[in-house]
Amino acid sequence: MSTRMTNFPGRLFPVLVFAAACTVSAADRLDPPVARAIFNADGSINQPVGYRQWQHVGSTLLPKGRTSIIDLQPIATDELMNAYVEPTAYRAYMKNGVWPEGTRIVKEFVAIKVPGEDQVLHEDHYAGLTMIVKDSTRFPEETAHLGYFAFGHQPEPYSARAMPMPRQSCSTCHEASAKDQQNIFADRHIGLKR
Repeated sequence: MSTRMTNFPGRLFPVLVFAAACTVSAADRLDPPVARAIFNADGSINQPVGYRQWQHVGSTLLPKGRTSIIDLQPIATDELMNAYVEPTAYRAYMKNGVWPEGTRIVKEFVAIKVPGEDQVLHEDHYAGLTMIVKDSTRFPEETAHLGYFAFGHQPEPYSARAMPMPRQSCSTCHEASAKDQQNIFADRHIGLKR
């Protein structure tokens, strides 16, 4: 802290300078805290806003007839599962390889229009939405503090809120097959290669 004199018309005033104390480092500006999910009083979570503008990390083709991870019913048509990560969580993971507290990962399912001869495969309509949330105050260590939420397996609109899914619906598969990846299948998403 230093003092200097500032000249205003007709008078000199002492001004304290706190430049060093008020400086924000470049790292602080580039790495804001992870934008966390907000839970409702009943433990439900609201549908995320703007997730299609989050970091897209990859897509997976799910064939017709496969059991859906959303409702455990057979998929009526081929679907793409597009995965998006909230940007601050994505940057933190790519920087240090650890999913930070508050991480949100969305998987949106899109029905595929069956192509005719000489046509290309393309998306037809949005068909379902899920989200993974990392919160150590709500979810146990055995799940890597991850909770799983489903907003429906149907065309939009999806449900506005979702309750945590039972552990055996999603977490047990992640625990068994992705334990070495913090229970998130990072190796299946090209955009998560570090």
